[in-house]
Amino acid sequence: MYKVAICDDDDNYRMLIRNIIAEDKNMKNDTIFYEYTSGEDLLDDVNQMHDLLFLDIAMPGINGNKTAKEFRQINKDAILVFCTNYQQPTTESFKVQPFRYIIKDLYNQVLKDEMPDIIREIVQQTNIQYINITDDGNVHRIPLKDILYISVAKRGAIIHQYCETGEKEISCRETVKELYEKLSGEGFVYAHNSYIVNMANIIHVRKNVLTLKDNIELNISRSKQKDFDSCFSDFLCLRYKRK
Repeated sequence: MYKVAICDDDDNYRMLIRNIIAEDKNMKNDTIFYEYTSGEDLLDDVNQMHDLLFLDIAMPGINGNKTAKEFRQINKDAILVFCTNYQQPTTESFKVQPFRYIIKDLYNQVLKDEMPDIIREIVQQTNIQYINITDDGNVHRIPLKDILYISVAKRGAIIHQYCETGEKEISCRETVKELYEKLSGEGFVYAHNSYIVNMANIIHVRKNVLTLKDNIELNISRSKQKDFDSCFSDFLCLRYKRK
């Protein structure tokens, strides 16, 4: 199900966008629309983690550029389409990584022309698997491919992510067991009672030590060794067949 947000104080533009999206065979039966008439209303509902946002730049109250900047602090992955009367994008507009910049004077035809690319992008992006984690009221949408391992914490668990600047940690109230059940079938395995690892990010296994991307080494406990070896072998066979 695709979550599409339309933030524009003009009822006609919001209706136009809805109608064009509803005509697309990939979207018409799998889309939830969220309509907002101001940046404030959108930001109040930002934890919905929308997949696609159409955002008017010139609105009463918070303008589109400021709204997008705050929106991006929570939702870094949504496809953003600016809708504006201005002929040229501003430097501020590019900082929030818009996918398209549509001029309202040419709205109807341009939007119809651009919509196939926009929809293709949303379909491709939502095929990437994510897990939503809540930490102190903030919702983090984490791509599964970025998770190295998940370890037990005093209260809940710690998700260890790979990023270019080094390992990043996010704490959550869910336990490792609960996350393991939620991630069933996604390539995670117990290597120890204290952590599960993402097999897609294992680069080397030697006896009872595994090495993850970023050269992180973890021990495989004696009690988990047999199950780990079996699961990892099956994972490699499946991945090889897919290639």
